Amino acid sequence: MSRIKESRNSDLSRRGRILGLLALNLLVLIVSLGVLEIYLRHHQSYVVEQRETRLKKIGLIESNPEFLVHYTPKGRRLIPNAHVLIRHHNLSGRDIKIDINSLGFRDRELLLIKAADELRVLVLGDSITFGDYLEADEVYVEQAEKVLQAAMPGRKIEVVNGGVGDVGLKEEVDILEERGLSLNPDVVVIAFYLNDSRPPWGFPGEEGSYGFLRRHSVLAQSVYRRLLLTRWVREKGKSRFEWTIAAKNSQWQQSPELFNQMVAKAQYDWGAAWKEESWPGIDRQLQRLQALQAQHRFSVAVMVFPVKYQVYADFLDDTPQQRMRHEAEKFGFAYLDLLPLLRAKNRPPLFYDHCHPKEPANALIGQALAEFLQQELFSHR
Repeated sequence: MSRIKESRNSDLSRRGRILGLLALNLLVLIVSLGVLEIYLRHHQSYVVEQRETRLKKIGLIESNPEFLVHYTPKGRRLIPNAHVLIRHHNLSGRDIKIDINSLGFRDRELLLIKAADELRVLVLGDSITFGDYLEADEVYVEQAEKVLQAAMPGRKIEVVNGGVGDVGLKEEVDILEERGLSLNPDVVVIAFYLNDSRPPWGFPGEEGSYGFLRRHSVLAQSVYRRLLLTRWVREKGKSRFEWTIAAKNSQWQQSPELFNQMVAKAQYDWGAAWKEESWPGIDRQLQRLQALQAQHRFSVAVMVFPVKYQVYADFLDDTPQQRMRHEAEKFGFAYLDLLPLLRAKNRPPLFYDHCHPKEPANALIGQALAEFLQQELFSHR
């Protein structure tokens, strides 16, 4: 009997040790996950919603939370009256406040009825124009407004930021029809980037809606996004990123041949502007824009942003810029090419990545846009 009791006690002791070890491991896991969550919240990019300056919700990584951007049948749109803070933005590394007005633009509230002396400019573009990695007054749109207002003190000037990340020219004209025309703009500026002929909705469109865990945990969203991105690159996106490998070889800077090879690899991104088949679609959207111009009596200006590699190459390759110049002239639109400006001012480095300009570059672009508008389109008003 004593042996049976000893065996039972031994089993209970062994079971207790196992359960204790499991509990200890579980506790270590929970603590580790908590520490990792805290670390990511201090180093990873994510979004929180702001209401009356009080942070309430933790959103997802980068700049595409459900409470800032939503998907419509015609593409991505900013949610009217959204107010968020992007923590540790993955480009600038800064905390950036984003305020969207009731019309769905990153701008202050605007009256639909213009003042008698008011000149109103609507700038349509992608993430370069939206500028979610900078404060609103650092983006070239507000920089241009400041310069224009100083140059024309007797007039009220409004330059409205109509940018949305990950859209193309078609979506920009759609946004003009849906929201922009209500502003009765005097000028519409198309801020064209070299991939604007490509359909948007890349990887961010694959993420779907956000459940409780991803909505409240930066760690959960980071793991989910990493797994999803790995699968997306393997199944769909590998060819889209081939150019990034070529870009690491700095010899493209001296070699037109290597530069053209990189352009070919970037055909699903900025390299699309070198491909002839991209331009009929661009032409169709400019036709739409011209029809709206005739109906609503605004002026149009097309401003072209270069890719960084054009700016830093030792030789000039402005093939897309020249083609867009031809398109603009065909439709009677004013045209501003930013490549000469940025090539002349390419020190210190002007970009956070291959296309998004830093604060000094935004100031240069804002100054150039303001002077261009004043000379080309406002001189007779």
